[in-house]
Amino acid sequence: MIKKLFAIITIIVLNIGLPVHAGSLANGQWHPANCGLKPPSPPITATSVEAFNQSIKDVNAWQTKAQEYYNCIVKEANVDNQIIATTANSAQQEFKNEVSRIQKAAEAGKAKVEQD
Repeated sequence: MIKKLFAIITIIVLNIGLPVHAGSLANGQWHPANCGLKPPSPPITATSVEAFNQSIKDVNAWQTKAQEYYNCIVKEANVDNQIIATTANSAQQEFKNEVSRIQKAAEAGKAKVEQD
């Protein structure tokens, strides 16, 4: 009972202590939930010096936005991975605890039956 309570408290603390990021996983594809849309890369226009220079400015602006987007994806994926691992580990521990409880009950039952 105490281990189960500890697992529940751990999950609650993790959910409070970490920003909630819940990307979606469907058909083998994971998508972030809170990173917005991927910024489209700008074209390079070489029709004139002015157009080319503007293209470079656009690329520089895009690179900053794209870096923010990709950093967000990595951060969100890491948090999602941690939540998934914690949840799976808690479930596995719950199973182990239940098996242990059943084994102890079976051993106690066997001992009682053998005494009778």
